[in-house]
Amino acid sequence: MRTIAITLAAAVLAACSSVASSSLPTTSNAVGVPMRIAPATPKDGIYVSQFDASSVYGYAGTNKRNAPPICGETSGDFVADVATDSKGDLIVPSQQGETIYVYQGPRMCGPTAATLHDPYGLPVDVASANALTGEIAVANIEDDGPISNPPPGSITLCTVASGCTKNLTNPQMNRVGGVALDKRGDCWASATNASGSPTLTYFAHCGGKGRAVTGYENSGYGGLELDKKGNLLALDFNGAQLYVYSGCKAACALVAGPFALQGESFYGKLNRDGTTFAAADYQNGKVDIYKYDATSLTYEFSFNQDLSQSSDVEGVAFTSGR
Repeated sequence: MRTIAITLAAAVLAACSSVASSSLPTTSNAVGVPMRIAPATPKDGIYVSQFDASSVYGYAGTNKRNAPPICGETSGDFVADVATDSKGDLIVPSQQGETIYVYQGPRMCGPTAATLHDPYGLPVDVASANALTGEIAVANIEDDGPISNPPPGSITLCTVASGCTKNLTNPQMNRVGGVALDKRGDCWASATNASGSPTLTYFAHCGGKGRAVTGYENSGYGGLELDKKGNLLALDFNGAQLYVYSGCKAACALVAGPFALQGESFYGKLNRDGTTFAAADYQNGKVDIYKYDATSLTYEFSFNQDLSQSSDVEGVAFTSGR
């Protein structure tokens, strides 16, 4: 099986290996998928994924006390980022079997609502306003093909009702690491081109051939997020930085940044109110929490309970993303 850990400097191939299970209790939901549980799981919390682990952890609140996870979802191995929708549903892209899992909210660590197969490539990031009834945009770092010469990556579009049936490509997208989806149904893809330079591509209504966006100043590609004002937050794993842009349909305008992060992070997310930003700090094996507005980013605290640098802390998402 081919898997890719995108936070490594050259995005090298990662070997398939067995991962020890967590000590949290397990059960099975209605469709027989193992699910790690805790009693009376809350609605508010943070999910964290590690690439070299087989579970997505759920932490209560913002976890300022550095408490252990209260629950978790056991999905496929080799998960990069995770995301939630406005209903609190959790979306997990697993490179194992090229599978997209949807877990029902609003409470944390809910039952499996859908399991989708991405037939186009290796999924690493996802975004959706409503995963159960709307469109799910999936970033494929590479499309399916020979390991020695894999095709460029893409954006796959899926719905629970119809599966994964559409695919978006662009000449500026070689390795695709991040995807964002706004309320209008427009998509952005963070990628590197064939020369390894970071690019940003805009797809109106998540369709067509896409448009290469100018004014994108990142020195390295990374995850994408949208704030309450519609600004595009773009992580730069190469410089451990966060940029805030406006526009980005033809040209980006820099609103603020780059803000220095505590460590190298490929993915990060805002909370429901857009006032708190969480970054998955794979360099130090922790999650870093910041106070955010469109013009400032202030570090507050970190947590690392049950996380490890060696397991590659990749993804993070608040229980209700927008």
